[in-house]
Amino acid sequence: MKVMKRFCFLLIIDAVIGLFSLRAQVQMPNPGFENWPGEVTSSPKGWHSFDEAGGVFAKTVSNKGGVGNPAALERVAGHSGKYAVVLRCTKILGVSANGALTSGRVYMGAMGASSAKNYCFTDRANGYAFKFTGRPDSISFWAKFDMKGDVYATAKAHLHTDCDFRDFVDIGQASDIASAILYFKNPKDGKWHKYKQAFKAYDKVYKATAAQAPIPTLNTWTRKPSYLLFCFSTNRYVMSGAKGDALYLDDIRLIYNKHLSSIYIDGKEFYDYRKGTDSYVCFVPSDEDGQYPIVTAAAESPRAVVSVKQASAEDPVAEIIVSHDDVLAGEAEPALYRIRFITFPTYQTAFSPYFSEMR
Repeated sequence: MKVMKRFCFLLIIDAVIGLFSLRAQVQMPNPGFENWPGEVTSSPKGWHSFDEAGGVFAKTVSNKGGVGNPAALERVAGHSGKYAVVLRCTKILGVSANGALTSGRVYMGAMGASSAKNYCFTDRANGYAFKFTGRPDSISFWAKFDMKGDVYATAKAHLHTDCDFRDFVDIGQASDIASAILYFKNPKDGKWHKYKQAFKAYDKVYKATAAQAPIPTLNTWTRKPSYLLFCFSTNRYVMSGAKGDALYLDDIRLIYNKHLSSIYIDGKEFYDYRKGTDSYVCFVPSDEDGQYPIVTAAAESPRAVVSVKQASAEDPVAEIIVSHDDVLAGEAEPALYRIRFITFPTYQTAFSPYFSEMR
């Protein structure tokens, strides 16, 4: 049997050092919209809509909706907790304007709702920017609809470099590190539903139409200073909504995946591993030196950190510890997987050197 090492680290050391240098912020500020310092049609703390828009036509629309229009943004009862936010489609000079909520800033540079001069963006100079060096695997949130037609809403999160990144432009941007872009359909039941979308990075730029989000063009997860831009909209396409179309949002979370993809014992795959199960018993033939098999493992997320405390004569339990950005920032606990080894005499060995049972 192989000589046992006390710890086995499966990621290169500079990646581990990079993770430990992260700042503590690994979630969006006010993700459940509980902090709401203003009136019901103001924006929740850390989030922004039409009342704080920039551009020469910013005053043409507000959160309050205007005469004859419903409020474009409003505080409502939450899915969990006290509050949630609702976005509504309104009319501007007879043209439908999608409800919007962003961690950046809305920019209104043209009267036409379909103009590429209207977009959400990271506005660093004026404080409408969220610095973020974490590398989440996906986002999740709760939403419900009150829509007139068979429509899709949008949720977009752009992890980008140190620039004033625009969500709504007509060409791909090389400043995008990765994006989570979800078009989700109205289930027409009036109930809250949970949605989830993974971050993806791409290695090619292509022309995007006005109805499409910019496509990320870097396939690396660089840890240089970066920003996170969230954008929600009541409708996927501009001018496609009906007055009063409403999208309710609550409980936005960034997910740091700490699941394992596989476990190996002395280099052989441990086939009894099951996602969601964290405790196992493994029967192995006894070793004259009192040594136990070497355990290694791989994580589902390429950004997770995996370490292994090997089993020993003093403690026959191997522990696999999986950390991620939220753990290393002190905001979450690591995932822990245990394998207890039980030995039996070698003459009882049958077909395989290892067999196990989940506990």
